[in-house]
Amino acid sequence: MGDILGEAIVFVILNVIGGTIRWLIASGWRFIFNTPKLTYKEYLFDHDNDELNYDSIYTYVNIALGIGFIVLVVLGISKI
Repeated sequence: MGDILGEAIVFVILNVIGGTIRWLIASGWRFIFNTPKLTYKEYLFDHDNDELNYDSIYTYVNIALGIGFIVLVVLGISKI
């Protein structure tokens, strides 16, 4: 039971990190080109519903970005 809970916590943390990165990049991009902005919640969750959907492609993109960010941070720290 602890393994499942631990994996869920890591999954949510990586989703939040990746969603935040997507939101920051897209907000800057949309500001530069003056296009309509989406809310932070739409980057964190799916565009169609307001709850965490583990089968959404956006969730997997968020997790991939979260893993990439953590790898870059660890590599950056190890170089110091």
